[in-house]
Amino acid sequence: MKTEVIKINPHRIELYKIKKAAKVIRKGGLVAFPTETVYGLGADVFNVKAVKKIFEVKNRPFNDPLIVHIAHKEDIFEIAKEIEKRALILIEKFWPGPLTIVLKRSFRIPDLVTAGLDTVAIRMPSHPVALSLIKESKTAIVAPSANLFGRPSPTTAKHVLEDLKDKIDLIIDAGKTPLGVESTIVDLTKRPVSILRLGGVSLEELKKVIPEIRLYKKRAIIAPGMFRRHYSPHAKLVLVEEGKKQTEKVKEIAYRFLKEGKKVGIMAKKENESKYKNFRVKVLGPAGDFLTCAKNLFSLLRDFDREKIDVIIVEGIKEEGLGRAIMERLRKAESR
Repeated sequence: MKTEVIKINPHRIELYKIKKAAKVIRKGGLVAFPTETVYGLGADVFNVKAVKKIFEVKNRPFNDPLIVHIAHKEDIFEIAKEIEKRALILIEKFWPGPLTIVLKRSFRIPDLVTAGLDTVAIRMPSHPVALSLIKESKTAIVAPSANLFGRPSPTTAKHVLEDLKDKIDLIIDAGKTPLGVESTIVDLTKRPVSILRLGGVSLEELKKVIPEIRLYKKRAIIAPGMFRRHYSPHAKLVLVEEGKKQTEKVKEIAYRFLKEGKKVGIMAKKENESKYKNFRVKVLGPAGDFLTCAKNLFSLLRDFDREKIDVIIVEGIKEEGLGRAIMERLRKAESR
């Protein structure tokens, strides 16, 4: 199989290109496409053979459920049942956007999509290319991130090609994704309402709508992105939590690995870049600019891998707003 790449300007979408990609979806093929979070690997949710191919090309465990993407809010009634008031409130507030909600599944959804669970994860993306593709495909699209399982998520078409070239039918290249980290996942099937994965919608934003919402603490795999190790570069990643003497700790660890003959890279906040003059440094972003940090996170991890870095030492950031989602991903990338 040779993977075709189609370039699309998200601000001036050429519909004939979208129609070509949608035809691939309808025929049971796989299409990588941009969302506002990361690039997704799409297939027709009702085509079990196509969904199975997603697991196979990604090397994704079959017990890791997938997210169903829809183009119209009312499409949720085809995918889920028992849609209560809180779900409708979240949909009205955050859709289209980077929020996935977990509800009781419709009987129409294949077991493979939900890993055999009686729940289904659903979201309506806000990226114009994603919405156009789903509409033209005339079906809901199941779409995990378009990368090999466990690798940093792709925020450009180039990242998709690095992992999945000639394994999938088509890639829609619409440039870098605006947000850079995946959607937040909220489980509405149990009480209290729980956040299963932090992402593009912050805990603070959700608490304004559902004050009693909490972070899920158990280890059961009941939604995407819940494996203990995830988002990992090939290099060893060492996270240094934010706090006093953070830069001193980073340098101490870096020199230790240098003495072992390792090639060391440091991912630093903009304010600390000049403190690591003897090292290969990449800037995550300004300390308080969580959106910039999110946009850069996965790209920088992949850049370090491309440069054959052995050890990446990362400065942690504040855990507030989008910073929580970034730190969650760094901790999973560090787990060995």
